[in-house]
Amino acid sequence: MADALHFTYSPGRLGRREGAPGLVLQELTQFALASVIARKGQAAQAVGAAQRAFGASPPTTPTIAAGSDIAFVWSGPGHWLALGPQSTESFEARLGTVFGTHASVFDQSGSRVLLELRGPRVRDVLAKGVSIDLHPRAFRTGDVAVTTASHLAVHLWQVADEPVYRLLVVRTWFDSLWRWLAASAAEYGCEVMAPTPYTL
Repeated sequence: MADALHFTYSPGRLGRREGAPGLVLQELTQFALASVIARKGQAAQAVGAAQRAFGASPPTTPTIAAGSDIAFVWSGPGHWLALGPQSTESFEARLGTVFGTHASVFDQSGSRVLLELRGPRVRDVLAKGVSIDLHPRAFRTGDVAVTTASHLAVHLWQVADEPVYRLLVVRTWFDSLWRWLAASAAEYGCEVMAPTPYTL
């Protein structure tokens, strides 16, 4: 499995070659991302403003809430990541107009890599380095964790019962994350798909 340890991140198969891959991994691109932090005593007002504008209430527990074209990923009390498709409109300006004085908005677009992970051994792969219990009794569709993967800080959430996960990591840490994922998935076989634009 030495090839996994030196595998360059690009579409293709690595690790075990026979049979269906245990992990299927795909980068999601062309998304806008912003950090939204409620100002002191303004969390309820920020939630209300988002609900009126986007049809989604930023969650107060570690979950994800999706509206018409924006999702809010819990990042801590009164703190969310807003995620939506990339457009010509400034994401920060759009959110700033909605939240006004209730929250501070900071554009994070381009600073993170977003991956989607699926396959029959996806939990086994993640269990090798993610420090939370991903068993369905503990972590279900819609749940979010601000956790670590191989000692790297990540956001991880589940988007389908199969299961399917999305993982968000700081771009400068991606090479380290990829080396860990490649080594962890090699025994099961890993199929890297060509990148595809983000959708909710």
